[in-house]
Amino acid sequence: MVDKKALYQAILEGDANQSKSLAEEAVKEGVDPKSLLDESMIPAMDEVGRLFESDEYFVPELLIAARAMRSALEVIKPLLAETGAKPVGSVAIGTVKGDLHDIGKNLVAAMLEGGGFEIVDLGVDADPALFVSAV
Repeated sequence: MVDKKALYQAILEGDANQSKSLAEEAVKEGVDPKSLLDESMIPAMDEVGRLFESDEYFVPELLIAARAMRSALEVIKPLLAETGAKPVGSVAIGTVKGDLHDIGKNLVAAMLEGGGFEIVDLGVDADPALFVSAV
């Protein structure tokens, strides 16, 4: 049986392959995807945030953990939709015209998605009209 603490730890350590593998194994075993999200994935990212705030983690560790979270989330997201779990809300995110940096955007998107929000990613260097039309 999949240990939810192992998924938590894999995300905390930024191990995307292990996170995905553990999520797949849990799904095969019939573990409720919402419980994986609520008991392993979100708490892991909460801890990552705490470690970042206390200067124990830095931006690279944050990004690596977010990638691990996203890899597990990709496995369970279709199952969450099947259960009728509704998103907390919808967020349009992107970087404005002239800004080609997406690190912060991707990090925020991963954190919001892990928190149950539906993400509409407008990409980088997006025209302001794209933001207006997304709302």
